[in-house]
Amino acid sequence: MSRPAEACTPHRGPMLLIDAMLSAEGEIARSETTIRADHIFFTPGHGVPAYVGFELMAQTINAFDGWRRVDRGLEPTIGFLLGCRSYKAARAYFAEGERLVTEVRSLLKNPEDEMVSFDCRILDASGAVIAAAIVNAYRPHDPDAFLKAQLA
Repeated sequence: MSRPAEACTPHRGPMLLIDAMLSAEGEIARSETTIRADHIFFTPGHGVPAYVGFELMAQTINAFDGWRRVDRGLEPTIGFLLGCRSYKAARAYFAEGERLVTEVRSLLKNPEDEMVSFDCRILDASGAVIAAAIVNAYRPHDPDAFLKAQLA
């Protein structure tokens, strides 16, 4: 059962880069993105730079957490991207009209941990891997309290 991305993440407007969450089962989630000319990072004549795939991965991780939160009656919340290891893309751009599936697989088995790490892949319409990375993030149990403590 898929869900609109807006239902699973606090991202909005032009910075919401994924269109929908396709699934979230066990330790794996998948999102879908169609590359359009109105995409904030679109370059006419080329498409969307492949380095933006890193953000597709991060938003899919956030929406995976949001999916779980919504299932528990909670609102989706923010997380903090810590970094990425070995981002590799098979090409320089994602083409206009291309449908991408971003798949993230948790490398840590406790979904309630604040530190998370995911093996991420972006697949083209044929299922070929066109980008891959390990993405690490921090998801505090109470993001508002965490931010207030940082500003104190």
